Amino acid sequence: MGVMSRRVLPVCGNLCVFCPSLRPRSRQPVKRYKKLIADIFPRNQVPEPNDRKIGKLCDYISKNPLRIPKITENLEQKFYKDLRHENLASVKVVLCIYKKLLSSCKEQTPLFANSLLGIIRTLLEQTREDEMRILGCNTLVDFIHCQ
Repeated sequence: MGVMSRRVLPVCGNLCVFCPSLRPRSRQPVKRYKKLIADIFPRNQVPEPNDRKIGKLCDYISKNPLRIPKITENLEQKFYKDLRHENLASVKVVLCIYKKLLSSCKEQTPLFANSLLGIIRTLLEQTREDEMRILGCNTLVDFIHCQ
């Protein structure tokens, strides 16, 4: 007789239908905005962001303004993580998302303006990367232009 792994038999030793360790991962629900953001940032980075997927996220935001704080929090975390790891392509994608939000979701601008201004301030404080300062300046100009 072979040995059963813990993947088949949970730690408790019982095989019950409601055991969370036997539940497949794919059955757990994923928030739609998290899926939209994950589609924008694929595992294998492409040089240009997909405008169609960014447009889907903007449509979702315009229809669900109550989700904006969670979406901006998710984008901010992604931005700071990628900036810390010097993944400049992902930083540029986050800024593309915010630029698209500025142009397409003008009514919801007050809901994500604080987040965007924090990101701009962080970009302008970068001393090692001049390109990041330039991106911060361009984003600030876009923000002021949309006001």
